[in-house]
Amino acid sequence: SAFEQRCRDWSLVRECHMLNGEIDFILKCVAPDLSTFQTFLTEQLTSAANVASVKTSLVIRCAKDQPGVPFDVLEARLKRSA
Repeated sequence: SAFEQRCRDWSLVRECHMLNGEIDFILKCVAPDLSTFQTFLTEQLTSAANVASVKTSLVIRCAKDQPGVPFDVLEARLKRSA
């Protein structure tokens, strides 16, 4: 919970999700340039308490970005629970 609170405080971290399995968290970050991101990694994230290791990947391009739940999926779920 301390790490989750720290993620809420970092403005570059736009999403923080706790995962099940080998990886504990995935963070989605947005930075104005690579230098700013590198500074965040080295001075804040990797030096934070409870952070043992960090793996990064940079987005090259986005093939699809549709947040939310499609209405047909939502309607099917509502019908099952009724």
